[in-house]
Amino acid sequence: MSWLRPVDRWLCDEVLPHKHAYLALARRLTRNAEAANDIVQDVYAEVLQGDTWKTARDPKAFVLRIVYCRSINWVNRQKIVPLHPLPEYEGLSYADFGPDAFDNLSGREELEAVLEILADMPARCRQVITMRRIEELPPREIARRLGIDLVTVRRHMARGVAILTERLGQRGSPRKGSTIDNQDIPSTKVE
Repeated sequence: MSWLRPVDRWLCDEVLPHKHAYLALARRLTRNAEAANDIVQDVYAEVLQGDTWKTARDPKAFVLRIVYCRSINWVNRQKIVPLHPLPEYEGLSYADFGPDAFDNLSGREELEAVLEILADMPARCRQVITMRRIEELPPREIARRLGIDLVTVRRHMARGVAILTERLGQRGSPRKGSTIDNQDIPSTKVE
């Protein structure tokens, strides 16, 4: 991907893998999930605009500090005095913002379910889903590699996502924020 700037590579490699930590910190400080998402997105935009990212020795701590400051500013602008004390930033470096045991177990169970469903899926659907969702190839590249047209790729993608959604729904509702979404389903009905 030669079109990526160095700051984009840095963001993808060093910053985005810690997205859950940034969101957890912002949620903890603001007590507002929507505001937390907005704050984290604003921080990403701010980091991409300047050159300060070049001097950051610890990218995760660098971005956490900015999220912390933006969250405190948001709380201060809210004219509502929180009844809980705000933690000191220095103490946050030892906190674990990663997924808890329940999230880990549910994630593993969902992954096992998806892999089982993929194994039972028609071969072409499985190939397209794997290339799109796991290898993250664009639809045009999938069409080129498989020697099929783009409409066919989208149909296989739609059919595969429909199979996954239906079968996961039969097992129980997938968790909110699961990896399955409808961005690749064409707007026309597929028979």
